[in-house]
Amino acid sequence: MGTVESFEHAVYSVAARFAYIQRVVTLDKTANAIKLRLYVTAGCFVQIYANVRKKITSYALVLGETRIYGRNCDGGTWHRHPYEDPESHDFSPEGSREVSLNEFLIEVQQILEREGIL
Repeated sequence: MGTVESFEHAVYSVAARFAYIQRVVTLDKTANAIKLRLYVTAGCFVQIYANVRKKITSYALVLGETRIYGRNCDGGTWHRHPYEDPESHDFSPEGSREVSLNEFLIEVQQILEREGIL
């Protein structure tokens, strides 16, 4: 995973590839952890959290203060919070595969287009 600084730089770089992302804000940063928001609209954003020491990564699509989709990795084990039931944990082969931020943002774009937000 590298350093917090390298993770932050990678997030800004990947986010710049997606026209639907209006702005990126670093909310909090320590020596080991970082939290960022990638704003789609005022009430819709992707929240990203990473702890480089604990090897935790969390991607969440948030609409109206509620997570509607997500993918998380804790210590090397991935799972998905499916759009159809975002409170559940999907450990199926698809749900447990590692995804890059780029892949997650493509999934987010597909969800937002299907729902008419984009």
